Amino acid sequence: MSNVLVITSNPEPASLTDAVGEAFAAGARGSGAQAEVLDLYEVGFNPVYSAEDRAHYLGRAPMPDDVVPIQSKLADADVIALVFPVYWYTMPAMVKGFFDRVICRGFAYDAATGKPLALAGKTVRVIALTGGARQWYESDGIDAALRNQICAQTFTKYCGVDDVDLVYVDNLSMGDDDPAKRAAAALQLERITALGASLV
Repeated sequence: MSNVLVITSNPEPASLTDAVGEAFAAGARGSGAQAEVLDLYEVGFNPVYSAEDRAHYLGRAPMPDDVVPIQSKLADADVIALVFPVYWYTMPAMVKGFFDRVICRGFAYDAATGKPLALAGKTVRVIALTGGARQWYESDGIDAALRNQICAQTFTKYCGVDDVDLVYVDNLSMGDDDPAKRAAAALQLERITALGASLV
């Protein structure tokens, strides 16, 4: 049985970000997988890279205690989905802190050799929620930058993840109750449910 971990990041508990994460997990469960949603805000994750993180990076201290349980969940997962809104053309600070502190030396890759470790061979989907259309992100070079930074450099080069892709939930309007907008969002949730089902 496949094990799926969905990591969400949005300070609003009933956000569309959370709905997308739950939809991905529901699709995976519908195909027989075990799926867990980990909300970085709900668990009180601290994204600030600290002196303790730096000491670990330099090989002078163990992994920070608050990072270890999240790393354990990542290591146990076959499929990982990261779900977050795009702020100023990139990931929010909470997600950047997740990369800085969790996807780190001694876990994601070996400090001495650079060899991929715990995430090698896994399936990863990065699901970005955007106000603009996917086509606009592609035409203005933002899509290429996100794919290079997150998919190619971080996950493939350092972590040994070959099956990684960036997926959009786009054209969103915060707080818009227009029926057409809500219907369009519902269709995107159905698409994400199908995506979750297809990867297990």
